[in-house]
Order: sequence, then structure tokens, then C-alpha cells
Amino acid sequence: MTQQEALEIFEIINTGYDALKEPKYKFIDNETFRQQYEQVLSVNDYLKDNQDYKNLVNGMAQVIKKITRAAIKNKKKDWRNVSERGMNKVIMPVTKKRDQPVSFPLQWVDEKSQETCFINNGYWGVKNFMVMDVLGYFLLLKKGNNLLPKEPLPIFSDLDSITRREKELDKPNYVVKYPPTMNEQDVDVFKSMKYYAHFTDDHFRKSTSTNMNSNDILNLLLETSRVEFKIVYPVRLKTGKDQKNKYYYMNLFSRFFELGYIDKKSRSDGIIPSREYYVGFNTILGEIFAHNLLSKNYDWVEPSFYTLPYSAQILYRRFLIHNNYRRIPLNLETIAEKLNLKDKNTSNLIKTIEQSALLPLIEQGLIHSYEKEEGLQGLKFIIKRSKRSQPEVEIHI
Repeated sequence: MTQQEALEIFEIINTGYDALKEPKYKFIDNETFRQQYEQVLSVNDYLKDNQDYKNLVNGMAQVIKKITRAAIKNKKKDWRNVSERGMNKVIMPVTKKRDQPVSFPLQWVDEKSQETCFINNGYWGVKNFMVMDVLGYFLLLKKGNNLLPKEPLPIFSDLDSITRREKELDKPNYVVKYPPTMNEQDVDVFKSMKYYAHFTDDHFRKSTSTNMNSNDILNLLLETSRVEFKIVYPVRLKTGKDQKNKYYYMNLFSRFFELGYIDKKSRSDGIIPSREYYVGFNTILGEIFAHNLLSKNYDWVEPSFYTLPYSAQILYRRFLIHNNYRRIPLNLETIAEKLNLKDKNTSNLIKTIEQSALLPLIEQGLIHSYEKEEGLQGLKFIIKRSKRSQPEVEIHI
């Protein structure tokens, strides 16, 4: 990056920031604003002596603090979503960045199995993870008749049973329509699926504590439903008296779910203010996801978690949510790789991780503290947290 490029980034973001109405935190898109803040931090070395730049960094930091405090104050203690552990461990976030074009299918090597994994047909970020948390909870409530199932209800008995099912699903009986608007006949198809969920815009807003309109919810669901994966997925299977993760390498690309929706209301200007949705987990990836949830292979997240910066959410999902370790050492390079941070400037990279990931996690109480130390493999972050307590809380929809 050059000085001129850094200045251009600053000027674009500063112009947009100045144009926001007061109080600014009420008039922003949370995810976009946090991404812009990370961009601003990334040009610090070029503009650190620029007073206007300092003012922008301070102003944006104050806005983010207000967002976080408001989220913590307003979060409901009796509402949590489930978050499936396998998805958090293996799905690599892929976001669209101006200076980093992505060619699909994108591939990476799974560090445990050393197998090549793929993502195709779209990007995957924190909002897509959020969708899967929400849909997973809806699925469990559906299977438990509006309660979480008390006993495990696994779908698969071993890896061979997954392979057989993947072959069966190679030629699905239901061909998805695009756009997937539905009639009553389509509804019957979804209801005939063994693993499906049904919800409305209001249900989705309640479970995410967002004010997304119906079009935004639909677009997010469509975007999430179209992304395809071919990956090594950890599946919770019974081995003797215990349940352990075994890794299944998918033979085919698969989506998490298929989507259908019904327009419930329409305005004279053509806007649809209300929809209801049907989600069918009738793909091999969808059934593995459902199997893990029904095997109680999940953790809990509160809606306020979704207000955290992008980097904070990804770090928590990849390294923290699925374990109880009180002290977690992570190399700088490991964090950068898992968070898909490409900044070659080490000081900028450290600052981004601290201000956009670790400090927000501390402020929301998800970690206690952290410290830095030099090791044989370079800088290491030691993340510390107090004993985690996540009681199982249910909300009926």
C-alpha cells in the first residue's frame, strides 16, 4: 500500500462518517461500520501523524463502544441461540475485499486431515454463521415440539451410513426454484422433509435482536443457502458408551439447506413487508449439521454476540466457543490465518487483532484478559478467561 492509497481509504471513510446523523451509532450498518473501522486501523502507519485521521479513529471507536454497551444493556438473559460446533471448527470465512479478488471454488487444506477443502458459489462471513445459529435453534424446537429435545436424536450411526446417505441425496427429488417463491404444493414438499424448520420475519428478528426488514432477511437467507462446500466435517458419533468426533470427507459439493418462502403481505408500491420461510436440511451437509445438533453437539451464543466486530466473532468461533480451556495460547500467524487477515504490516495486524477482536471480547465478558509474549514461533497471544457458565435456556416461538 502507498501513502496515496492510504489517504484515499481515509478520505472515503471519513466523508461517510461525517455524513452520518447524530447520534451516529443509531444510523449505521453495524457490520459495514466495523469493517470500515478495521480498514482505518490498517492505514495507521501512513497517517498516524494526521490529526484528522486521529479524530476519525477516536470517533469511530466511541461509536463502537456505544453499540457494544447498548447491546449488552439490551440483551435478554432468557434468550440464546445454539451454535453447532462442527461448523465453527471447519468453515473458513471468506469475505469480499477490494484488494483481494477471490476465484471460486476457493480451496484450503484442513489442518487435521490434510485433505483439500472447497467453498464455492459465494462468500461466507459472520452473518452467514448467524443464520446457521438461528436455523439450528429453529430446527431443534421443531423436532422437540417447541422445546429442545431432552435426549440425543442422532441421524447417523457411523461414517458408512453418511456415505450411503450422500449417494442417495446425489439426485434430490425436489428441484429448487429460483427465486424460491412457494405455493401450497411446495409447502407440502417441505413439510414432507424429515428435517425442516418454519419461521417468520418476526421470529428471525427476535432471535438475532436485529431490526432487519423482510427483504434484507430474505436476501441473507438466499445468500447463505446458495454457498456450497466440499469439506472434512467433524461428526459426533457414538463409540461404545461415549460420543466422539469422527471426520467425514464429503465426496460432493453441498449446501447447508434449501429455502422456500411465501409473501404474506404486500404494499401498493410492491414492497413485501412480511414473509414466512421454510428451510429444508435435505442435503448431505444439512443432515450432518442437523445430526450434530440433535446429538447435542452445540454451544450457546447470545444475540448480543452478533453485534461484535467481524474479527471478534470469528476468533471466538474458531478458537474459544467449543472448549472450556481457561488459558489459550495462539500464535499471531495462526490468528491471522483463521481470521483471513492479510495485512503484511505486523504492527497493523497486532493492532487490528487487539482492537477489533480481543478488546471487544473482553468488554462483552467472553474473555477475561490477554497478554502478549514472544515465543519460538514469533509473537503469541495468551487469552485468559474465567470459568465459563452457559446454562441451557429455552425460548418458545
